[in-house]
Amino acid sequence: MITAARGPLLALSCAALVPAAALAGLALYARDKAQPAKVAVAPATVPQQLPAPLASPLLSVRRAPAALAADRRADLLASSVAPLAASIDGSSCLAVGFDDRSLVVRNPDLAVIPASNLKIITAAVAIDVLGPGFTYTTTVVGPAPVNGVIDGDVFLVGGGDPVLSEQWYTQQSTSRKRPPTHTTSVEALADAMVAAGVTQITGRVLGDGSRYDDERYPPGWADDIRVSFDGGAIGALVINDSRSPSDAQSSNPSSSAAAAFLGLLDQRGIAVAGGSGDGVAPVGASVLAGVQSAPLSEIVNELLATSDNLTAEMMVKEIGLAVAQRGSRPDGLQAMLDRLVSWGVPTAGVRLTDGSGLSYDNQLTCAALAGVLQRGSATDAVGAGLARAGQDGSTLADSFEQQGLAGVLQGKTGTLHNPYEVKSLGGYYVVAGSEVGFVLILNGPAALGYASAWEQLGAALLAAGAGPSAEALAPLSSVS
Repeated sequence: MITAARGPLLALSCAALVPAAALAGLALYARDKAQPAKVAVAPATVPQQLPAPLASPLLSVRRAPAALAADRRADLLASSVAPLAASIDGSSCLAVGFDDRSLVVRNPDLAVIPASNLKIITAAVAIDVLGPGFTYTTTVVGPAPVNGVIDGDVFLVGGGDPVLSEQWYTQQSTSRKRPPTHTTSVEALADAMVAAGVTQITGRVLGDGSRYDDERYPPGWADDIRVSFDGGAIGALVINDSRSPSDAQSSNPSSSAAAAFLGLLDQRGIAVAGGSGDGVAPVGASVLAGVQSAPLSEIVNELLATSDNLTAEMMVKEIGLAVAQRGSRPDGLQAMLDRLVSWGVPTAGVRLTDGSGLSYDNQLTCAALAGVLQRGSATDAVGAGLARAGQDGSTLADSFEQQGLAGVLQGKTGTLHNPYEVKSLGGYYVVAGSEVGFVLILNGPAALGYASAWEQLGAALLAAGAGPSAEALAPLSSVS
């Protein structure tokens, strides 16, 4: 089904003219009632100059040029995207909105596999629950040093920071084509230990990831995803996505993080007698050092622009901790679903099994995702966090590079290949002050032809951008 809505231009024009007409009537009434003074009137020597007639009638849609221009652009967009909508088969869906109205939809309530477009919902709920200024804190706790010596174990306590990284991990490599951004420096935490005067630790460095539960992988993740760079073990204490410099993956994030931190302490001359491992810090242990992450709004940009799966899953657990006091995937996902309901987003057919979209068990509708986009905007934390067309290091680096789309289109991609093809795209396109929200989720064989569908969508957006400006449709003041 395809639907289109037009702006109420006539109502806007009439509403704008009522005050002007009323004022004009009052002026005429006052003129007729006034009693002029009895004075001699000299014969006119200059012919009276009458005002030129208006080129645009008083009751004309040109009296509301901005609304008229927006309506024309919406019409152009609707007609241009109609062929794409007509080509969508019964396994895929499309939703295109213009400002606050739904413009064109196809199978909007069909439950489909969203792939990484699910991250838009994860990000939106995280911002709403935690706040854009929320920060993660990673600390080192243990006995206070005496003459530089800590007698006993120290604990590296994870605060759920998904971008806690060493400098080497932020560099691009063969496997890290999109390395993390807005990272939190582990080196800074080691430097803080030096600044605290620590020179020796008689015990061990133990990683504490007890902030979250110990579920390392969502149950819907296939084995090949768990061991790939796209996957990875989830925990509250993770450094370098639990990767070594050779990109080997650890299944124990806390232990891996402690080992990485031990190496940094050793580089700075802090001797640790007992090695590293994992454990839970005693309640009330003294804080020896700490490091804070960037604001959540920036980490959301890292999540969306680079499609960071581990960041998404850790955000889900942080949402669960904030809402249900349990840092678990089920609690976080339930909080996400509840938040969608509270926003008035249609949730029929929606099923969430992870926060990243890697699971084939996820189900989403174009109507639900379009509702989340419509609730937000291209300029809020989620909208601004989306990748921009042609942006280096993002999932849209090589897409929509033509003039008018490059640097303007903001979107989140999604891709799954095995055992089922999925290609998704959702985001915004801002044109002349109006926001176009779009969701295109292709499942099955249609996903193999996504390039053509994206090309049609891009052409439709450009057509809307080529519509008349408000200035071109402004009232014409006079005719000669």
